[in-house]
Amino acid sequence: MKNPIESLLEKDFHIVEKRKILFAIPLAIVLIAAILMIIFNFTLGSPLNLGTDFTGGYTVDVQLPNKLTDENFGEYRNRIYDLFEEITTEDGNTYSVRIDGIQRQGSGASSAIHVKYFAVRGVSESEMLDQVNPAIQKKIEESVLLLIPKVDISGKTITLTYGEVLSPASLEIRKTAFSNLLKDELRDIVTVSGEAADAVKLNPDNNKQIVIECETVASTDEVKSALAAGMKISDSWSGQVVLSGAVGATVSTELIFNAVLAVALALVFMLCYIGLRFQLSSGLACIIALFHDIIIMFSFMAICRIEINNTFIAALITILGYSINNSIIVFDRVRENKKSIFNQNMSAADIANKSVKETLMRSINTTITTLIMIVMVAILGVSDIQIFALPIIMGLISGTFSSICIAPSLWALFQNVGKKKKNGLTKKEKGLPAAQTEANA
Repeated sequence: MKNPIESLLEKDFHIVEKRKILFAIPLAIVLIAAILMIIFNFTLGSPLNLGTDFTGGYTVDVQLPNKLTDENFGEYRNRIYDLFEEITTEDGNTYSVRIDGIQRQGSGASSAIHVKYFAVRGVSESEMLDQVNPAIQKKIEESVLLLIPKVDISGKTITLTYGEVLSPASLEIRKTAFSNLLKDELRDIVTVSGEAADAVKLNPDNNKQIVIECETVASTDEVKSALAAGMKISDSWSGQVVLSGAVGATVSTELIFNAVLAVALALVFMLCYIGLRFQLSSGLACIIALFHDIIIMFSFMAICRIEINNTFIAALITILGYSINNSIIVFDRVRENKKSIFNQNMSAADIANKSVKETLMRSINTTITTLIMIVMVAILGVSDIQIFALPIIMGLISGTFSSICIAPSLWALFQNVGKKKKNGLTKKEKGLPAAQTEANA
């Protein structure tokens, strides 16, 4: 019994004959994207979700020497996201600032968190520099530069371990904080004998630890989270918040120009290469297919409202190279089939269909193996890698579709148009002497 793949390969493909249907699929995607972009422009103020690399914005560095680790980076990142939702200036104005990205930089003594964020809509640049940015700096200093304890609960004993030696003043503040926790979040969950403040003591064997003896305590994640948040210590000496500056419109415009130039040069060189190796019609078909991939990737980013930044440009150029490779494989088979003496009577459409059939499994297998790896990266990778992987996934699917369906169909169409023009010129050349003979008679 034949497997589905063998049955598929035995079928006659009519890709060229079905080109109207195949061309309608990407047109429908582009139409949907165009409609959504119009809606987004009126509702969100921008048809595309452009990053600060293109729109301009601001950056701030949270320097945390010897304190930032793989384990606590996620906690710091979430805290920064939360505090940006409501920034209050000295004038009492409250703003919600949209973050473009948070990255970890350096390690050890040079470790820091790099934050990129957009300008607040409707706020002038001078107001951003004089009021909003200083308010952001101050709030990060108050909310991020903290000593957060590691909480361990063993039996009826709570142990809080800090990253630095605790001073007597810090201990007194923690006693008050613990008393407030028992009155609020941990009421009836944690109990102590006597006054709550008296139960909070410094570990005599480790001056970085606070030990709390309880009568009852539940060793749950909720209790540990409440203790970590409530017993944190403000520590302005643990790091520094530096407003690094702005990504101006000049930089963004230059980036857009360089991106467009890179894509344009790539397309020109590809056209020259394919035109010399195969035919000019093959080169034109490949370039149109590449334009198809570019437009579909932009449409995907618009529909899903995924941020477009310099990472997307890298993904775009990667897909151009991948897609052109698939198309070259198909047109190499087209050239061989066209030269074959067994295919002399075949039409351009038949040659294109036969070539697609012969290279179909190679294209599909290559795409699937690549997709498996990229999908794993998209699932398991950090957010910055995911932003790169998602357009790559769409580009792989689009590039495979264009190399199998779009490029061969366009080549056959160009061949038919060229043949009709050639036949028309031949008829005119043959008809000219006859006309002259009749006129002379």
